[in-house]
Amino acid sequence: MLFNIILATFLTSIVSLLLVSLLLLHKTLMQKISFPLVAFAAGALLAIGFLETMREAVNLGGEQVYLWVTLSIAGFFVLERVFLFLHHHSHVEKKEEKEHLKMPTSLLLFGDGLHNFIDGLSIAAAFLVNFQLGIITTIAVFVHEIPHELADFGILIHKGWERKKVILLNSLSGVTAIIGAVLAYYLGNSFSDILPLFLAITSGNFIYLSATDLLPEIHHKADKDLAINYSFFFILGIFLIYALIKLVGE
Repeated sequence: MLFNIILATFLTSIVSLLLVSLLLLHKTLMQKISFPLVAFAAGALLAIGFLETMREAVNLGGEQVYLWVTLSIAGFFVLERVFLFLHHHSHVEKKEEKEHLKMPTSLLLFGDGLHNFIDGLSIAAAFLVNFQLGIITTIAVFVHEIPHELADFGILIHKGWERKKVILLNSLSGVTAIIGAVLAYYLGNSFSDILPLFLAITSGNFIYLSATDLLPEIHHKADKDLAINYSFFFILGIFLIYALIKLVGE
């Protein structure tokens, strides 16, 4: 059973990463679509937070999850203020840095790692119920991981990161999925009491990133322009996640 869990988690992470990495081979294309992917990320993260992780958290933990999500958002606000404070007091702001996305990369990578950790927990939990449910859950995680990785890659590329560094950090972030899967396997059914809290934190992180960092950045980039293309990708992100959730029957 443990072998099946680790194999499924590994394949989900590595295959989605390889597919998205192929897009990075086309540097010109990535430069053109990097900011539209930021708009896509805003919609996708908002939809994942409200329609997937929060819903599952409430189903498992009850109405107290709403309080956990609220406290998580407040916590991420404090964390971001600390990150920004330390950044502004340890670096001299360069003029060209103003063109980059203002969201702290540390917060994004933390959210991605936590998201992968929850994916690993989910896959392991499903396999602990039965093999069929494990396979279905693995497919579901893989399907929604593609747009999620695309969104993360788009944000980091837009911030000026090199492609090799983006791939490396996303690979390291994927290791948290294996950690989550192994932890869930050894804790067995007892970890179900902790899972709602992790899901609530994940929801709060996604909603916070979308509403306070990505959406304001889109407004700043668009300025007085109607920016129909950015609006399209934002709505597309929401619709795609909603469609995937309905498709897999979650």
